[in-house]
Amino acid sequence: MNHSPNGGIVLGAVSTALRPNDLNFPADVLQRIFDLVIRGPVVLPPPVDDQRRILAQVCSRWRNVVTSTLYYWSSFEFVELDQVPLPENLLQLAQVFLCRSKDTVPLFIRFRSSGLPSNVACRMLKFVIRSYAHRLGFLSCVVTKKELRTFFGAIHVFHFPLLQRIDLKVRNKDGCIATRTPVMGSIDLSGFNQRAPSLRHVTLRILDGIHPADLRLPWGRLTQIDLGDTPTRANTFMRVVEQLLFLQDGVFCIKFARSYSATFRPITIPHVRRLRLRLIRPGRDTRIFSKLRMPSLQELWLEREEVGQSMRDMTLYETLLAWLNAPLKHITIAEHSLPTTTWFLPRLEHTPRLMYQRLDDVFRSAHNLTTLYLYPGVFMPPLILEKVASGDSLPFLEKLAVSSVSGYDIVWMVQERNLTSTRPESGPSSDSGSLLTPMVRPVPLNYLDLVIMGCGLDEGSIQKVEDAVGALLLPCGYLFRYVHIHGREASTSYIRTGE
Repeated sequence: MNHSPNGGIVLGAVSTALRPNDLNFPADVLQRIFDLVIRGPVVLPPPVDDQRRILAQVCSRWRNVVTSTLYYWSSFEFVELDQVPLPENLLQLAQVFLCRSKDTVPLFIRFRSSGLPSNVACRMLKFVIRSYAHRLGFLSCVVTKKELRTFFGAIHVFHFPLLQRIDLKVRNKDGCIATRTPVMGSIDLSGFNQRAPSLRHVTLRILDGIHPADLRLPWGRLTQIDLGDTPTRANTFMRVVEQLLFLQDGVFCIKFARSYSATFRPITIPHVRRLRLRLIRPGRDTRIFSKLRMPSLQELWLEREEVGQSMRDMTLYETLLAWLNAPLKHITIAEHSLPTTTWFLPRLEHTPRLMYQRLDDVFRSAHNLTTLYLYPGVFMPPLILEKVASGDSLPFLEKLAVSSVSGYDIVWMVQERNLTSTRPESGPSSDSGSLLTPMVRPVPLNYLDLVIMGCGLDEGSIQKVEDAVGALLLPCGYLFRYVHIHGREASTSYIRTGE
């Protein structure tokens, strides 16, 4: 929408200038049209192309529709208040905009900040919480530990009756991230227990971690938790999850020590359906992996960080999956740290050789998987590929992300599996343990994400693999990438997508 020189409006590609009175629509029709233009939250400070302001300046009737539509003023985003040039009346402008939402809808407010100290941002946060705590439905902000205690601590006087979700990032007063372990009792959020009865989703980012005595959140009623950027000791993690009676979606970062004096007992999290675990050096102590029970878990993401280990041990995954007792449909296994040697690739002529990971027990404990993502560095051994191709392993798998050196072993597996899926069911399964159990025909794969981790393949060889992948004609397409390995260095030099 643009203004014409004579004061009219040009809509889209229409070249004829129209005056506002020519569009004599009822207010509700104008509102529906404006809904197509006004997208996203109110941004403060306002950008030059702010849609609300442009529409409100056309005429008094349009301005009345814009300013009286409550949900246009229920979501706010304060952007980089410590860096951009700020108008002197920013606080007054925020007051005017917030008042337009009246008292009928909850407010959704996000403070985006680089983490640097800002008097303006602090004043704005104080104003929002002091004046609108009773109407906040969602709040996201960056605060110091002092501000965290002031606004949300056990002794704060603010009540948040409508607050359902909070996203907090904690920084030091100077804007830097602390590296010391927080002292006992440095962060106490027990005030949320009584003053935020609707709170169900908490995202907390404290990069220097938390002390076991900290937080004291209302764990027993939370349904979503994201502590993925807050390192938590294994014993603290176990104490937290023991209280998560209604958790459905959880993200945790667990930092393992070499030994713990505490003992762990089995813990059941009955309702969790999605779980993401970032495991920092889990090889130090694997005791918790046999103590977790999640009978409703369907999606599991395991992100592992080790130091200087080139050969990944799958034992901890086997233990975890064997005891979860979960109807898993999706598993992601990500191994992030690079090995100290190049002994992690299969031997092709003069390339280094591979120590394949043992995945038999991992797949056996996740028999009903429909989606499997193995991030680069986790390779499927030839015997496993044969079982997946025949349907003896992962018979319901539909989507696969995996890495290979040549790529042809994966292409063969997908081709053979999809051919096997068209054959009639017959014969006993090799893993069934009974001659009376017929082999189940596997579900065909419909999507493939293939990463070639090779050494010096020329463009022609890469193109041949890509052509072979495309010839599979997968219904949901494919993603093909080539990562060239130089000793301990890796670079992505070829990307192609097919759908």
